[in-house]
Amino acid sequence: MNRRINKIILDVLRGEKKSLQDYAQLFKVSEQTIRNDLNDINEQFAADEQGQIIFDESGTIIFTSNVDWNQTLKNYATFQHYRLSQNERRTILALLLLNSIEYVTTYYLSEYLLVSRNTLISDIEELKLWFKKNELELYSQVGKGYQIRGDEGDLRRAMLKLILLNGLFAGEYAYAFGNENSIFQRLLLDIIDQDGIYQKMKGLLIKAERQHDLQLSDFSYQEVVCYLMIVVSRLEQGQSISEVKTEQLVSSSKYGFAKSLATEIESDFNVSFSESELLFLTGNLRQKSYLKNNGRKIDSIEIQILVNEFIFHLSNKLNIKYYLNSDLFELLENHLKLSVLRIKENVTVENDLLPEIMASYRDIFPIVRSSLTNLETYLEKSFSDDEVSFLVMYVMAIVENSSGDQPVITVRLVCNSGRGTAQLLKAKITRIFPQIEIISVDSSHDIATSQWLTQDLVVSTVPIRQFSHPLVIVNPMLSETNIMDIQRMVYQLQAQKVMKNQVGETVKSRKDEFYQKYLQVIDKYIDTEDKVHALAELERVYYAHFEVEKEHSAREIATLSDILAVQRIELNGQAETWQDAVRLSGQLLLRDRLITESYIESMIEIIDQLDSYVVIYPGVAIPHADGKNGALKTGASFVRLQQPVNFNHQKNDPVKYVIAFSIAEQDNLGSCLYNLTEILGSGKFDQVLGSCQTEWALLDKIKNLENEVMGIVDEKVTV
Repeated sequence: MNRRINKIILDVLRGEKKSLQDYAQLFKVSEQTIRNDLNDINEQFAADEQGQIIFDESGTIIFTSNVDWNQTLKNYATFQHYRLSQNERRTILALLLLNSIEYVTTYYLSEYLLVSRNTLISDIEELKLWFKKNELELYSQVGKGYQIRGDEGDLRRAMLKLILLNGLFAGEYAYAFGNENSIFQRLLLDIIDQDGIYQKMKGLLIKAERQHDLQLSDFSYQEVVCYLMIVVSRLEQGQSISEVKTEQLVSSSKYGFAKSLATEIESDFNVSFSESELLFLTGNLRQKSYLKNNGRKIDSIEIQILVNEFIFHLSNKLNIKYYLNSDLFELLENHLKLSVLRIKENVTVENDLLPEIMASYRDIFPIVRSSLTNLETYLEKSFSDDEVSFLVMYVMAIVENSSGDQPVITVRLVCNSGRGTAQLLKAKITRIFPQIEIISVDSSHDIATSQWLTQDLVVSTVPIRQFSHPLVIVNPMLSETNIMDIQRMVYQLQAQKVMKNQVGETVKSRKDEFYQKYLQVIDKYIDTEDKVHALAELERVYYAHFEVEKEHSAREIATLSDILAVQRIELNGQAETWQDAVRLSGQLLLRDRLITESYIESMIEIIDQLDSYVVIYPGVAIPHADGKNGALKTGASFVRLQQPVNFNHQKNDPVKYVIAFSIAEQDNLGSCLYNLTEILGSGKFDQVLGSCQTEWALLDKIKNLENEVMGIVDEKVTV
């Protein structure tokens, strides 16, 4: 048995119809080599009275009889029965060395792998360069053997890389992750999973996902499972992370996720997590791809502003309205934040679909890249073509989704390649098949333990074992054959399906609700000249009961007016310097007990450190600070200066408007900042707000501008 035969058996088991020529091209060998492989394995099968692997009339490789191939492959999962390729042997050798804390002798390694001493020494010489590239040293000592030396974090990363890139995710094995019938995968995992904890760790991770309302992409899910097995193996050997250089991980949205995992692992496997170990796991989880993500916190508001600016410019260039595709834009926003984190930490990614994406969307690529200019300037680093290609996938999903009609066939999509691929595939399917509605995007690892909702069809990029629902397996880029398969299934299902149209209900804003309740009464009993003041006073009273709930729950702040009050508006601000202007805006927040004194100084320090980056638009600055530096509640203040001041910005000075933000750590201002940037981009900000004579009038005008950019029709009578 070798990897080629293992691959052929797995393909036949999943219903693949491939020929001798197909496998010769796949493995880059001659057809005769494949024939020889088949002859060799058939001789062994015949000796064991097993079925044979043959060709049918069309040249497709098939089995002669029903055989328990799962058991057969399990029996061959030994070094005696499985012939390792050179790369497979060196991969296992490297992992053996990495997982050993003591010296390992040549004799032990040659006996383990069943190879000669000369072969082993040749392999070790080749591995020295690989270890060096991964910041590790393969150290040897006469009479003792070999030992890997280096940082524990680098060592674990190297172990994970070996398992993922050379085992579970070898290019020719495009299966659902964790396929136990891959013999090389079994041999590889046995090194770090001698106690058989793999399945238990998968269940533990799914439990933690659900507890925190998260869902990792299949690839990231398998990455985390493997990493957690490595953690257990290393902790059992007394090897732990001693120091974590990255700061502020405790405030990360993934810290709680990591803590839950650590608690379960400590309980189930009798190991102990130090704080450094927990923070290292948090950093690991932050860099993963999520199909469902509860984390919207980022390291600084500057990144949030630039992310929103990217979306704003992209929307304008492609003529897409943000609110028409809010779900897809949210996915794009979250992915871009993840990309920024990777770039800041010098972590690289590769997109296997890069050539196809660049060829298919050559017009979109430069548009997306040009929209990243300000982010690249701020980071002082460039986005790689691979990073941009992932963003292009999201953008094209948004573009293609905009033209889709309401479908009549419900489909659940299962994708193993992350959210970008899933959303692009989703958009392609709904564009090609207007009668299809994708009701969810799921990962294959969650299927077995999920209570499946009603759907007509499942479209998956990976095989799903023991699955009785209508199913079509497709390529992530959706080939012509895939399209035909889906169409054929749709025709069959249309005769059976009675679709109930789902019409989305528009959620009324709090402002709409307020006016619905009280405007008729106000119009009836209050004179016109007192109407504005009456409305403002009633608004203040009406919204007061929301405050307790606000303090204790995470919120998505949609608009500036949601967190701005008349008592925090100053229309005749006086300041000689930008520091005076920031302090004036901060005092309005302090007076309302939204911040502490230290928060004001922190706002000034941030501007000192980052120059004048808070001046986001000509004449407009938005000072702020990290929530942990004294933000008690989320809120905003608004100062219009009598005489503009300079913040030392190259383009946007002088500043007339200072909008200070106090941001409680649990709250998110993504939508608020996006809507603010749209208002600024409309050119109406200074034109409208510069002429307001009262605080009440200014707040009302801000609300009107927000309604315009959000596409909300304001039915209030103008007074």
